[in-house]
Amino acid sequence: MIGKVGALAGVLLALAACGPMDDGGGGVVGPSCTSDADCASDGCCGNGVNAVAVSQRPMCPNTCTNGQDPYTLIVRGGCGLVHCDLGFHCAVAVTSGQGC
Repeated sequence: MIGKVGALAGVLLALAACGPMDDGGGGVVGPSCTSDADCASDGCCGNGVNAVAVSQRPMCPNTCTNGQDPYTLIVRGGCGLVHCDLGFHCAVAVTSGQGC
């Protein structure tokens, strides 16, 4: 029994070392979070694409030429919003509005 537990632990460690896990829908599970304040965009001034932890966000300028907040949670050209999802991971909620 101990050998099986050890083998299972080894497999789990190997999987964890491979990087982020797939969420089952083709996307990657984001960093852990407890609220939207724990999450950020991977770009500045609305030019981000993905959700990252606040500690991983880029250094942004004080102002943006496009009028956006430098650390806005809006991503993907206004077609997504960074948030902490129900699984406690930073994710992007994609909108299906006009132009998205």
